[in-house]
Amino acid sequence: MPVNSQHPQYAEHIDDWKMMADALAGERSIKNGGTLYLPKTAGIKEAEAAAADEGGLTPEQARQLYLDYKDRAIYPLWVKDSLRTMMGLVAKQELEIQLPPALRALEQNATPDGFDLKALWLRIVSALLTKGRAPIVGDFDGNSEPYIAEYSAESGINWTEGLNNGRRDLTLAVFEESRDTDDGDEFQPVTETVYRVFALRDGQAVVRLLREDGSAIEEDETLGRQSGDNLQAIAFLPVVYIGTTDNNPDVDEIPLLTMAQAALKSYQLSADYYTSLHYTAHPQPVVAGLSDDADLRVTGPMAAWLLPEGGTANYLEFTGAGIEATRKAMEDQKNAALEVGACVLDVGAESGEARKARQDDQHSTLYGIVKQAAAGIEQMCRYLAEWRGLNPDTVTVSCEPTFSRTDVDAAMLQILSNLRLAGEVPRQVVYEALRKAQLTDLSDDQLDALNEGGDGLTDEA
Repeated sequence: MPVNSQHPQYAEHIDDWKMMADALAGERSIKNGGTLYLPKTAGIKEAEAAAADEGGLTPEQARQLYLDYKDRAIYPLWVKDSLRTMMGLVAKQELEIQLPPALRALEQNATPDGFDLKALWLRIVSALLTKGRAPIVGDFDGNSEPYIAEYSAESGINWTEGLNNGRRDLTLAVFEESRDTDDGDEFQPVTETVYRVFALRDGQAVVRLLREDGSAIEEDETLGRQSGDNLQAIAFLPVVYIGTTDNNPDVDEIPLLTMAQAALKSYQLSADYYTSLHYTAHPQPVVAGLSDDADLRVTGPMAAWLLPEGGTANYLEFTGAGIEATRKAMEDQKNAALEVGACVLDVGAESGEARKARQDDQHSTLYGIVKQAAAGIEQMCRYLAEWRGLNPDTVTVSCEPTFSRTDVDAAMLQILSNLRLAGEVPRQVVYEALRKAQLTDLSDDQLDALNEGGDGLTDEA
């Protein structure tokens, strides 16, 4: 098999990861996706076919029909805005870190670009919310200082698990990377795609850097610590696939995927909605009874038509009977997005059996994701400790989220505000969604007061 072979789970989820990346990038990236995200209507396809057969429109005019259709569409930034709100909650949490002296440099300088361990943790939480997966790799630099490199979900193309000393461990991990070549310069670099391969060979961890054709770029490196003239190789791969539910290599669900799908559907509906409004506002003039050589090209308040005797002029208006149905469908997508935000923002403000019962069918909540990200970093730090010959039990990286009910309500109301700014959502529907998710038991009037800056504790009439 070639080095760029993809794991079946990777191939199954790569389109979702790309869509999430475009959703975070915003409307420009979504619109650059063209028909991938906004299919052409039957009428546009017919116009293009007619133009190809030398019909009434030129090919450029037919092409412009789709560009105008796409330009009128609006992609709502529900995912981006909701992620920012959730990360604001997470940033307030404290990360408990206990490391042996040889690894304490990680606390202030954990990543290849010089960020500390908490910054890495925040990056991982963000990746889990939007991709459901955050692969990390541990290593030591030229000064024997530890660091942890984060990879995107899209870059971890292949992996294999197998038996290692009686345990089921990771035996292969392949990452796709971009590497500068000698063909570029400081102003315009030229890159090539390469593959970093971690594998267990005869019980020893080996890393290779290969081109797409499988040829080696560097010599194979056995990972381990130097002891005199001997290398004590490690018997595990320093790779952790952090997920939303656990830290095994299997691909987990994407918490905000349903919200992104709702935003995409709203984008598609908005193209129809605003095109319908456009045609409603611009009726088509119809003139009959003119001579064959008559040429009417200008309409509007500054133009007058002189018709011959028996000539008629009318306007063909688009009634827009389906506009309200389209608007209602867009509203339904906003409500669906709100429910997703409510479910993911189930941060465990209550404790014990009440939270457990409510989370039985909601694995990927913000509360769980925060803890899972810390657990993944802890696992990697333990790998680095073992690599150095230290006791991995001396490593602790954990977080017990202390989200307050006030924080939860404020965050949900911020998400609500973002959605309402994108278009009016009936407050009764929104508040019922909050109560359905069991994030609040406040009445509509109390939630109104909270949303307007009060304490939400006013007595009901």
